[in-house]
Amino acid sequence: MDKYYVYRPMLDLIGFTEGTDKGNGYNETLAYGAYTGGDVNLVSMTLAELDALQTKMLKHPKNALISSACGRYQIVRTTARNIRKDLPSRYPATRKFDKDCQDEMACYLLGQRGIDKYLAGRLSEDTLIDNLAKEWASLPTTAGKGHYGGQHAAVTTLKVRSVLAEVKRRHAEGQPVEKVEVPVDKPVVPQKVEQKVKEKSDWLTWLTGGGGLSTIGLGWLAGMDWQAIVAGGIVLIVVLLLFVLLRSQIIAAVREIKAEVG
Repeated sequence: MDKYYVYRPMLDLIGFTEGTDKGNGYNETLAYGAYTGGDVNLVSMTLAELDALQTKMLKHPKNALISSACGRYQIVRTTARNIRKDLPSRYPATRKFDKDCQDEMACYLLGQRGIDKYLAGRLSEDTLIDNLAKEWASLPTTAGKGHYGGQHAAVTTLKVRSVLAEVKRRHAEGQPVEKVEVPVDKPVVPQKVEQKVKEKSDWLTWLTGGGGLSTIGLGWLAGMDWQAIVAGGIVLIVVLLLFVLLRSQIIAAVREIKAEVG
């Protein structure tokens, strides 16, 4: 189950606009590894190790942007430090900068920019959009431009509005409930029904058991003359008639049982 289900549409939009989803996603760094000596495994780093890496990025001689953006949501060193300062027990230096941590930090930033107030009806959509553009330069303001000079927004304002509408819908409906398959035991014949079947079948047991048809075998034909065989044929016909009668009696018994226990 996705803990960030309500905010996921916005998180996915940021992953798209920041360009990280076309790269290594949660392991992506500014300019696709240009200032880290290539790809790095961010999700295995602690927040302390992340801070050291971002400091190294800022000191890179070719880093003209003077940025230390890391992860799917391109969180910079200053932002990461502020989050850790605000919530030290939640973000200790030893915590991994893994997928869950990055999603959680991004949701915290969404909250800082007012998304929860927006969902509660206490902040206008236009204000929220302009606030989000200040946090992520790739998002547009209500004017359709990036908040920062020279920054090109990766999507239109209309796109942001449609994503926020989906966030609002999910918030209104709530977190989906995970379906759990519960094994069902095989049905058991109720004791009342079982007793009625026993009562109705006692006489059938005699007929088909030791005192009935089961004692009539074909071995008696051996050594018999033709008169005995003819007589045996007559007996066989009688047996077949008994089977027909037996079928009718079984059906009647079943119907009677259903009527009594139903």
